[in-house]
Amino acid sequence: MNTILVTGATSFLGYHVAKRLNEGGVRPRVLDRRESKFDVLDRLDVERCAGFLEDQDAIKAACSGVDTLLHLAFKVAVGGGPQAVEEMQRINVDGTRLLLQTAAAAGVRRAVVTGSALAIGVNRQPAPLDESASWSEHEFDLPYAKMRRQVELDAIALASARFAVLTVCPSFTFGPDDPSGAPANKLLSALMAGKLPAKLGVGFGCLDVRDFASGMVLAGERGRSGERYLLSGENITTDKLVEEVASITGVPGPRFTAPAFLVKGLVGGLELLSGIRGKPPAITRDVLQILGRYAWYDTSKARRELGWTPRPLHQTLADTIGWLRGQSQVASPARAAAG
Repeated sequence: MNTILVTGATSFLGYHVAKRLNEGGVRPRVLDRRESKFDVLDRLDVERCAGFLEDQDAIKAACSGVDTLLHLAFKVAVGGGPQAVEEMQRINVDGTRLLLQTAAAAGVRRAVVTGSALAIGVNRQPAPLDESASWSEHEFDLPYAKMRRQVELDAIALASARFAVLTVCPSFTFGPDDPSGAPANKLLSALMAGKLPAKLGVGFGCLDVRDFASGMVLAGERGRSGERYLLSGENITTDKLVEEVASITGVPGPRFTAPAFLVKGLVGGLELLSGIRGKPPAITRDVLQILGRYAWYDTSKARRELGWTPRPLHQTLADTIGWLRGQSQVASPARAAAG
């Protein structure tokens, strides 16, 4: 059986890719960033490499004898100021380029790089975009999205007759068995607890992490070099998400939709306060460009070329909410004992 190297197996997405490979009888090799929480790997059957993704020697050793590379180790940040942007440049752009160049030199035959649906663009109209969408028309001017797009372009440029390179672009990803606290799952937790004071006027595609994992593995097996594949499920608005979650939990969601000017003013004030305190902001106004827009995507290409099919949104939400409730029940006695 061909050897598969997975980077970022301690992340939400990477963990589920490694888990999916295990379910298919494959024991992948894994290499991760120095700051990762490696106890997550105890849940998986993997061959852990010595060293870290920051070390070229470790990358070279990890790529030895590997046929397929599945790259999922990325830094995600929507705040943090210039320092966070510099770190994303170093890890996401420069780090991926070094990894792929080293993999190609080591004889790796295929590489699948995780992109982001945001790097496709965000529509101003309630219509889904596909892989051919015009970036100049639908650009999302957020450093994270622009860097993920740059990673895609750089990766595809390294494709050759001996080294197939393709990218997979997931949308907003939910799912059970979350070792890292994914943003989408944190949103569900807030809705379940009735702690979300208002909704935002946004449209977005929803993806089950288990479907992402199967899509990533399929891309490694069947994807065409030089291509990008969008992975997303149902395209919804925040109103629809709140309605679906309330139908499962019985907890009514927020009725108030915060106007864009109010949200922008609040975030601007928090940015200013962070500057006064000399701390990086948790979120910046850049991300608010998504207000009133639609991160909706057409996944016909992945369905047609990879044979990929996502499950219904209601099933994803029910499974995720059930898992989150179980985690809460496990944690409560521990909190009580600590108190």
